[in-house]
Amino acid sequence: MAKSTSPPEETDDNHPTLESLADRLGKPEPGLLEALLDGTTESQLVERGRQIASSRVLTDMRRLYATAHACWSSASKDKRETLRGFSPELLALAVEQALALERLLEAHESAGQKKDATRATKDAALRERFSRALILRDQAYEVLRGVGGSGKEAREELAQAVGTAEDPGALARGLTQLAALGKRYLAQKKGPLAVRAKLMRLDQDYVERLEETAEELTQAAKTAAARPAGQKVTSGDLDRADGINLILLEQIVRVFERGNEQDPTIPRLVPIATRRLFSRSTRKKAVSAPSGGSTGGTPPATGGTPPADDDPVEDDDAPV
Repeated sequence: MAKSTSPPEETDDNHPTLESLADRLGKPEPGLLEALLDGTTESQLVERGRQIASSRVLTDMRRLYATAHACWSSASKDKRETLRGFSPELLALAVEQALALERLLEAHESAGQKKDATRATKDAALRERFSRALILRDQAYEVLRGVGGSGKEAREELAQAVGTAEDPGALARGLTQLAALGKRYLAQKKGPLAVRAKLMRLDQDYVERLEETAEELTQAAKTAAARPAGQKVTSGDLDRADGINLILLEQIVRVFERGNEQDPTIPRLVPIATRRLFSRSTRKKAVSAPSGGSTGGTPPATGGTPPADDDPVEDDDAPV
């Protein structure tokens, strides 16, 4: 941005908050926003809002709306006439929409933090279940190995039952299969296998514990993998709200820009956080007629030239 010769914008750090501005301005009349957005599509709002973060839009609005309110409150009748295109009702609407965006952003961020915390809790619970289940599976393997004996067939059967622990599902299946093998061993009430089962303390309670652990692990895995409930505030909601606020902010910035050209005591509202969307090109100066020019020369200029074609403040593609 070219260096301005007009007075710098207000930089007081003690600006009123959006809430206090809303109290001073009052609630805007119903239907104002709909009238202002008439002819602007939802896709235009979303696309415009997608260009910049909501927090940056809010940063500029908090500062610039306070400056605009302070200027208008102390302005004389003539100065207010210079600010044609601006009104307390417009500012009240802009402040209301800024507060709505602020609430949306807070809800969106809060939901995101809650989602992350919930995900971390679920993952931690699954890791704990997995670790406990793995320890129990290894213990069950040793117990059933002792009960089954050293025969080749029994060892192969045990190896097939224990499976792998590559994921919670595989580990749960292994526990379930070991429990089933334990039940088969317990079904034999006599003989060496029954003696070994008693010696190794294999009983019905232990088998049921294997089954319960497998079920708990399966449920923990399902819970961790479940998709979280949809957030009440989506990115599209924020983009739309950003688009609305940018339209209002741009309208107010434009009015003060034109007012400053007529009366340098009117502050320019210079966006900082959103400056890439509101950058200005250097204004062309009025061309003075050459002194002593011929009667056929260029007539003397009586005022400033129209806005430069490349001035983004005059962007014809803007929704407003």
